[in-house]
This record gives sequence, structure tokens and C-alpha cells, in this order.
Amino acid sequence: MKDKELRRPERWVRAEILITNADRRVLLMVPTDQPGLLLPGGYVRQGEQIADAAARELAEQTGLRRFVSHHLGVDQIPANPATGEPEGVTIVCDGGEASRLEMKLLAEQGMPVAGFKRFSGYRWFSPDELAEVVSPGTLLHIRVALGILAQGLCQPLLYIGQPAIERRDA
Repeated sequence: MKDKELRRPERWVRAEILITNADRRVLLMVPTDQPGLLLPGGYVRQGEQIADAAARELAEQTGLRRFVSHHLGVDQIPANPATGEPEGVTIVCDGGEASRLEMKLLAEQGMPVAGFKRFSGYRWFSPDELAEVVSPGTLLHIRVALGILAQGLCQPLLYIGQPAIERRDA
């Protein structure tokens, strides 16, 4: 049984969530264990819906609550033989625009307890500042997602063919 616990998955799925503000600035997390800032997000658990994983990670990391129903892009990441990291997929979800009240709460509340292990805080960045603070992969995720938003496009997250928005409205 112990060997099973230590086995890495053959593939992984991550749900990241893009949240902007009225000035088109992007919310990024400041990790405690690696350089570069990240979009809020994390791994999708076995049996968990992508929409639910994105909302859970956002709430754990920032305290913001969102019903996530659409995505702005899917990125397939090949395996890395040098590190042993298996291949995976990152889904960039649409978190919408933070309200003034939400921005005030973020500024005043500090990090939620659940986020303290992995992050020391969060900050807002303009698209022009991103190249200085994120990895090339994260930069591509954000640029593509912002471009899709600028065109007024997005795709529904589906679960067994049913759009997530229909689940919320039911």
C-alpha cells in the first residue's frame, strides 16, 4: 500500500483562475516555495469537477467565492523526463472581475488560513508588468486568456456534457 501512496499520477489536471479588476489588472499569488507569481489555482482532485476545483482553490487561497462556469484556455504540458514530472493539462478558468468591495476585502483581510502554507500574499499587476513577475508558461496562460476575454469569448466547462452554469441554475 505504501508504494501506491508514493506513486506519481500518470497525468495531472490543474485549474487556474483568472480574476481581473476594473483597471484590467490581474490577481496573482505570491508563493512561499518558488520564484515567480502564479494565478490562483491548483490540482483537480480525483472525481472533482474542474469548476468546483477552481472555485475551491480560489476560496482557499484568497477567500473570494466564485461560481466558475467557463474557461479561457486549455494548455497541455508534456512530461518532463529530467524531473520525472508526468504530463498534464492546465485549464485557465474565467473568474470574472473583482468588485470594489472584493478588492477592499482582499486588501484588508490578509491571507486565509488555508493559503498560508503555500502563499505569502497576493498582488494585482497590469498586463505590461506580468513578464517581470511570472514564468514564461504563466505569462502565456494570462496573455491568451486576456486576449480571449478582450474578444468577448469563453467556453463553458462541461461535466458529462452538461454546462456548469446549468448545474448552478438548477
